[in-house]
Amino acid sequence: MTLATLVWRNFWRNWTRTMLTLASLAFSLFLFTVLFATVDCMKAVAAASAEHLRLVVHHKTTITKLLPLGHGPKISAIPGVRTVCGMRWFGGRLEHSQEQFPSMAVDPDTFPIVFDDFNLTADELGAWHSQRTAAVVGVGLAGRIGCSPGDRVVLAATVPPYLKLEFRVVGITHAAAYPNVFLFRLDYLIDSLRANPMMPPEHDDAVNIYWIRTEGAEVLDAVRRAVDATFANTSDATMTELEESFVAHFTKMFGDIPLLVRNVGLIVIASILLVVCNTISSAVRERLAELAVLKAIGFGSVRLFALLFGEAILMGLFGGAGCLLAFLAFGWADAAGLSMPYFPTVSVSRPVVALGIVTGILVSLAAATVPAWQMARLSITKALRNVG
Repeated sequence: MTLATLVWRNFWRNWTRTMLTLASLAFSLFLFTVLFATVDCMKAVAAASAEHLRLVVHHKTTITKLLPLGHGPKISAIPGVRTVCGMRWFGGRLEHSQEQFPSMAVDPDTFPIVFDDFNLTADELGAWHSQRTAAVVGVGLAGRIGCSPGDRVVLAATVPPYLKLEFRVVGITHAAAYPNVFLFRLDYLIDSLRANPMMPPEHDDAVNIYWIRTEGAEVLDAVRRAVDATFANTSDATMTELEESFVAHFTKMFGDIPLLVRNVGLIVIASILLVVCNTISSAVRERLAELAVLKAIGFGSVRLFALLFGEAILMGLFGGAGCLLAFLAFGWADAAGLSMPYFPTVSVSRPVVALGIVTGILVSLAAATVPAWQMARLSITKALRNVG
């Protein structure tokens, strides 16, 4: 009988305990993989946003405070600025639903230039410019609410003056950073606000954010400083950020996700360590007499350690099924257009799967060190007393 055969048979000796341990290990590694994939995708989206040469301008005190429409032409006049797109939060939700999603009004003329990564077709752009009620929806949100081009959608705003507006979906965008957005024309919103006498004119003629598309990466920092300097001594002072920084700050509204993942990851690793250590320790205790016989017939410590660590490696490899399950599940969700609200589409990459499997193996090996140390100190004579 080879060493590998002995490892395999010992591994499945207590079938029920092994399966329960593998289920616990697989679930822990599934959670570990999903957490790290989420952070990995968020970092990738933030890094990719730097390629689009965009800056974000909002009020210096808070993003919820409005900036007047008059800021737009002044920003456009700054050297290095290619175009400017105003954006206003609508905070809409579907009728008979409490779910909110990022619904915003954008400048109809400059939006396709600033957000060229939305990759709208010529027909979609034509409908966007010709239809006053046109809307563009992220692929994740479209799948979740069940809408497609040509559909009629009515949204009720959750911010004053609580308008209810009807839209016609003209395009679905697959932009990686914005799978859950609902964008429509700013002129449509402003005209609707002006027709409502509840709010003052300065509230109606305003936006939350100005998006800037610069002429090149070399002018990003100069434009950022120039914009803030232009409005520094006004009542509507601004803060201008790189899109990468803005996306990172926006996600932190939901908490420090990287720190949360790190802490939960440590808990997951600790749980794996305890579960595997308990399983291997129990197996060693049950086979003390058998191990003593192996020692007596010439098995050295290296071969006995190989038996034990071989089982630990098998434990980590089979537990890695949880990583593969995460890969398959999120691959299916991505293909089906499912995503988490407010977050970029999460996909589990092969490096993250490999990280999860390697982590499972390393933690299993670490869990085997204590039973291995106990086995190294095993007294043959004491163990053989239990034989028979």
